[in-house]
Amino acid sequence: MKRPILYSILLVATPSACDDATQPDVEQAIAKAVHVADPDKEAREKLDAKDRAQRQERAAQQKSKEQARGAEIDDAAVLPEVVPTSLEAACDATVNAYDTFMKSGPEKDALLWYQGRRKKMAERRAACVTQANITVAACQATALVAALPTLLELERTEAANLVFGRCADKFGKT
Repeated sequence: MKRPILYSILLVATPSACDDATQPDVEQAIAKAVHVADPDKEAREKLDAKDRAQRQERAAQQKSKEQARGAEIDDAAVLPEVVPTSLEAACDATVNAYDTFMKSGPEKDALLWYQGRRKKMAERRAACVTQANITVAACQATALVAALPTLLELERTEAANLVFGRCADKFGKT
């Protein structure tokens, strides 16, 4: 009597070839069982997508501002009608324009300018003399007195450095 029970257990335990075709793939069954909709995950994904879109929009706006700023500085970075003949005169004009530019900024920047103003002007003169390029100095003096509204949102020293750099790039190679 023990044998028929043993054969029936083996028949139940061993799958037949017919059973394989009708059974779903085990991995798919497990994947379906494990997959549970997570409403928090969906909400996080939506927020991440929204944040990503906002970052991209801010980056595009920043790039647009920088392009407008660059175009404005390019327009202002020109030589005056009468270019000084000596480096000393060109550097004097640059230092005076720099002083005026720094004073005309926001009050906070103007107050910072007055702290150590003479030293900063002497450093600008030294940089101009070391550069030894009359056309660059003339460009800097002209550009600093031009109307540059896109530079108003920048700290004045940074704005002046943008102007100095643009003039050096534009006229320093001559």
